[in-house]
Order: sequence, then structure tokens, then C-alpha cells
Amino acid sequence: MGSENVFQENQEYLIKAKELVTAIDDMQDNLDQARVSQKKTTRSIAQEEKNLSEEINSTLKNRKNEIEDGYDEQLTANGAKIRQLVSRKDKKKNERMGSRIESETADLNESNRQLRLQAKELYKQNHVPGFCNTGFFYCMFCPSGAGEVFNLLLLIIAFCGCLPALVCAVLSYTLYSTGVHILAYVVIALSIIVVEFVIYFILFNATKVKYLDVIKEGRKLRNKVRANNKQIKVIRNSITRDKDESVYNLGKYDEKIKELEAEREEISNRKMEAVKVFENDTKQVITNEITSRRQPKIDELKAELRVLDEKINSMESDLSDMQTHLTDGYVTFLGRDLCTEEKLSDLINIMVEGQASTVSGAIEIYKEES
Repeated sequence: MGSENVFQENQEYLIKAKELVTAIDDMQDNLDQARVSQKKTTRSIAQEEKNLSEEINSTLKNRKNEIEDGYDEQLTANGAKIRQLVSRKDKKKNERMGSRIESETADLNESNRQLRLQAKELYKQNHVPGFCNTGFFYCMFCPSGAGEVFNLLLLIIAFCGCLPALVCAVLSYTLYSTGVHILAYVVIALSIIVVEFVIYFILFNATKVKYLDVIKEGRKLRNKVRANNKQIKVIRNSITRDKDESVYNLGKYDEKIKELEAEREEISNRKMEAVKVFENDTKQVITNEITSRRQPKIDELKAELRVLDEKINSMESDLSDMQTHLTDGYVTFLGRDLCTEEKLSDLINIMVEGQASTVSGAIEIYKEES
């Protein structure tokens, strides 16, 4: 069709152009709606597949936890029974161990009791003050052994160092709060030490020197008590460290503990077997059940998506052909600006009203009016 013939065409040419433009617009609207439906269906499929995966994972996790929790409760109860039984066994063992220690040290304890009575009677018969029959006295005036010598050193430090320092500190906050020369504190401290030594020697002469024979005899008795206490300690440590529990008749506790431990092992094995069965069999059954319930909807959506894909492809092909036809048959002659539904309607109205009989005439009048 030549360009001159086109411009000499009547209104039918413009009507066909308008119908084609309208059809293209309608096709484009339908295509846009189809694409929206395509995106919505794609999102629905993704959401359904996500829901399927989440339900499978959540259900499998919960079911496995339920299995493990059931056996864990049994293991916890079993462990509590074992701990309770072990506690009762240890209590009974300690009671019988104490009785054994008491039995095996009875002679030594009785010997100590007799020695203490003998010492008490010795001091009483010789009219020696009871103060002289104390551990403090022997530590201060007649120490024997590393323990008493060490205690004596501590007492010397306390009386000759700590006590003067405490007195000076109290005076610095009370009587001498306004300040005093350091020499005064030195004099006070030395005075306290001198007084302490005077008291010490007075007591020394009034007791040890005066009752020397009795003090020496008391020392011998105390040494025997100390030797007995060492033997008692050795016996107690030997019994405490003895791993042989047969002497305490605890067999019934051991048997019950072994039964509970065997029960615990059995529960653990059943738990492992139940988890294994779940992983190998039950897990797949649950997965299949959930999938069979949810998969039909996913398949239905996928079928809808395939139909939409085919429809969109067909519409895109038709739209492309229509746009090509519009370009070749109308845009080439009329121009892109006149190939709209509104402008083509205006041109058709000009020709219908008789203002022009050809397409070129209608275009000329439209441009003059615009």
C-alpha cells in the first residue's frame, strides 16, 4: 500500500487502526494482569514449600525431643535413686567406720583417760595449781615438740609485738590524739614488754621452779598422751584409707546399686535404639505423611503456574505480532504520536462529521484545531 493511497483512504482505515491500538492496549493490560498472577503464584509456591519444610523440620524435632525426653526422665529418676542409695551407703559406712575406729582405739583412749586422771591426781596430791596442768602452761614454761615450740613463738609474737602495737594504736586515737613524739611509743612498748617478762618470771618461779618434779612428771604423762594420740591418728588414717569395704557389711547396697546401674545401661540402650529407629524409619514416615498432605496444593499451584507461563508466552507472541502490524501498517504512515486511541477517535469524528473525506484531510484539520 503506497503512502499516497494511505492518505487518500477513508475513515475505515482509521477505524481499523483504532481497533488495532485498542486491541494492543487490551492485550497489554491482560498481559500485565497475567504477569501479576504469575508472580503471586510463584510466591505462593515458595511459601507453601517453605511451610512444608518448616512443618517437617519442626515435627521431626519435636517427635525426637519427645522420645529423648521420655528416656531422659527415666535416666534422671534412675540417677536420683543411685545417688540416694550411694548417700545411704556412705552414711552407713561412716557410721560403721566410726565404730571400727572407736573399737580399735578403745585401749589407747582408755589409756589417755587414765593418764589424764593420773596427772590430775598428781597435781592435787602435791597441791599444785590446776593452771599448771594445762596445755597453755606447758607451752609457755615447758614446751616439748615442734608443735608446742611453734605455738610458743606465736605467743611471743602476740605478747611482745601485737599487744604493744595495739596499746600504742589505742593511745594515738585517745590520750595522744593531739600528737606525741615517736620515742614515747617506743618507751610504752618496751615498758609493756618488760612488764610481761616480769610477770613471766614471777609465774616461772612460782610454778615451775617450785614444783619442778611434779611439772616434769606431768610432762612425761603428757608425752605419753601425745604418743597415744599419734597412734590413734595412724589407726584412724589407716582405717579411713582402707579401700576394702567388706568389713562394713555393705553388700546389699552394692547389689542394689549394680541393679540400678544395669537398669540405667538398659535405658540408655533403649534410648539409642529408639532414636535409631526414628532416624531410619519413623522420620521418613512422618515426612511422607506431611508431604502427602501438603504436596497436592503445591502441585496444583505449579500446574497453575505452567498454564500462566504458557498463556504469557502466547500473549507476548501475539502482542509482538500486533505491535509489528501497527508499526508496519499505521505508525509508518501516521506517526507514533497519532497512533493513540484518543487521537484516532478525533480523526474519525472529523471524517464522520464530513469535515474531511480523506485521512490526509482529517490530519490537516486536526492539526489546525490543535
